[in-house]
Amino acid sequence: MLANEIANLINSQMQQTPPRDSSTDLDKNAFLLLLTKQLANQDPLNPTESDQFVSQLAQFGSLEQAMNLNSSFEQFKSFEQLTQASSLIGKFVTCLVPTQEGYVTVSGKVQKAMTLDGVAYLTLSDGSEVELSTVVTVEANAPTAASER
Repeated sequence: MLANEIANLINSQMQQTPPRDSSTDLDKNAFLLLLTKQLANQDPLNPTESDQFVSQLAQFGSLEQAMNLNSSFEQFKSFEQLTQASSLIGKFVTCLVPTQEGYVTVSGKVQKAMTLDGVAYLTLSDGSEVELSTVVTVEANAPTAASER
């Protein structure tokens, strides 16, 4: 009986909200909603033990802290990538960019650094944009014919 109500609640919640990333399907709001439904629908002659609620609240606290830590880590990671990318501005880089046929070598002077959705990109002097992770060489000056051998 309670399981059916919880399943119906989750189904109605999923129909009312747009699709989300699977890693956040049961967020803290859903957890609190389930906890209040459980309290409201418990058997008055056989109430849930208080230590079970304390345990659930502790789990909720841990979940919320883990979510906050993950968010902070993602922000730090994005900032760190931007810092690494911006240190390449004015330098000449060579990148191996994957394509359907294999890899293409792209070289040029870094003009700009940016992040988009947590991924760092470099804009080169020819206007091409490459991911920071594709950089294979970095040089302070333009490569000469002798250094390319």
